[in-house]
Amino acid sequence: MFDENFYDKLSRYYDELQAEIDPVTWADFVHSIILKYCTAAGDGEGGKKILCDLGCGNGRVDGELLKHDYEIIGIDSSIEMLNKARENNPDILWLCQDITDYELFGTADVFVSLLDTINHILDEEDIINIFRSFKNYMSVGGIFVFDIGTYKHFAETLGDNVFFEDFDDFTLLWDNTFDEDEQINEASLTLFERGDDDLYERSDGVIEERYYDKGRLIEIASEAGLTFVGEDQMDDERVFLVFKRESL
Repeated sequence: MFDENFYDKLSRYYDELQAEIDPVTWADFVHSIILKYCTAAGDGEGGKKILCDLGCGNGRVDGELLKHDYEIIGIDSSIEMLNKARENNPDILWLCQDITDYELFGTADVFVSLLDTINHILDEEDIINIFRSFKNYMSVGGIFVFDIGTYKHFAETLGDNVFFEDFDDFTLLWDNTFDEDEQINEASLTLFERGDDDLYERSDGVIEERYYDKGRLIEIASEAGLTFVGEDQMDDERVFLVFKRESL
C-alpha cells in the first residue's frame, strides 16, 4: 500500500542515501558559479549577497555555502527536512513553503535549486511560476542556478533497472521505469525499517521526476524576463544551468 507520509519517512535516512554527495564540493562549485555570473550589489547586511535555496531539504549544502559569507534562506515543504536543517544550522532562515508558490519579505541576489529538485516538479506550469516569481524577488544582476538530470541519467543510468540500498537499520528497494515518450521517470520504492523488537515495518511510495529539455527551460526563462548566461557540469549525470535578471 502507499503511505502518504512516505517521503517524510525517507527523509530520516537522507544523509545515508545521499552519502555520495559531498556538500563541501557542491557548495564550492555553486560558489564558483555565483562569482562568475552574479553582479547583484548584495541586499544583505554589509553588502552580503542573500541566497535563497528553493527545495533546500536538510540544508547540508547551505551549511557549507554559509561559510562563503552569504545570508541564506532555505525553503522546503517537508517539516522533517527543515527540522534537521534547523538543528544543523540555526543561523539560517528556514521557511516551510511550496517552492512553486512561495513568499519572501524582500529580494534575494541568488536563487539555487539543487539535487534534481527541478526534475521533481512534474507540471511545467509550476516551473513557469518559479521563473515568474523572480520578477518580485530577484535583485537586478541576480541569478538562478539549478541542476537537472541529463538524458543519460534518466534513460541509461536509471532506465528500467532495479536498485537497493541495505543499511543496519533500514533497506530500500527501488524499481525504476523511464517512459521515453512522456519523459517521466517513476521510482517505485519499498522501505523496510527495523524496530526496537528487530521486526521490520514496510512502507511503499512512488517518486516521479520529469526530464526537462534545456531549450524549453531557456524559453520559459526568457518569457519571464531572465537571460540564459551559462551552464556547467560536475559529471555527465547532471548539468547546471544559470539564468540572470539583467534589468527591471
